[in-house]
Amino acid sequence: MDRNQDIENIKSVNIRSIDIKRRLLMSSSTVLVFETFLRENIRNEVLVVNTNIGMEVYYFSENDYSFFIKESILLYTLTQINRDKLKFRNNLTREEVYQSFCEALITFSHYPQIFLAYTKKFIHIQKQHRSSRFLIPALNGFFEEVFKELDKTGKIPHYEKIKRVKNKRHKPNKSEIAIKKLISEVLLKKHSN
Repeated sequence: MDRNQDIENIKSVNIRSIDIKRRLLMSSSTVLVFETFLRENIRNEVLVVNTNIGMEVYYFSENDYSFFIKESILLYTLTQINRDKLKFRNNLTREEVYQSFCEALITFSHYPQIFLAYTKKFIHIQKQHRSSRFLIPALNGFFEEVFKELDKTGKIPHYEKIKRVKNKRHKPNKSEIAIKKLISEVLLKKHSN
């Protein structure tokens, strides 16, 4: 399958609470169950970003599952949240997903603590979904594009903190360091012979 065609199959459902109280729509443990439920039913990659501002459900499919996702969210949050206080936005094309993602990040950049929290959450989700073939690479591309634009204008709140978090993401673990040392030693011995 063509990589550009793959990117076109990215869709999302954004949910915002219009309630004055800012809280998660679902607990972290419920999000894991919910994400697994969606993945099993959509039969493809699904990614749920749950914040105090709302929830974003990204999925990879040729089919539109927005109604199914909306009804599932309402079912999962039935006892905790008044359904009249939820606003849903469906993004059914790559361009709509891109627009929505970028608008959210740019809006968050006006609120330093929200931007920092969202960025940390996004980086954490990247770590959790390392095996993602479609969603994480596409969303990371969107993220890096917005990040570069904000960097050009000097409008990245908590720049140093975010840089540290991003660098920590690329920090090799102990086994990777050991492997690199072994390779280096082997190459040194090979060159000395």
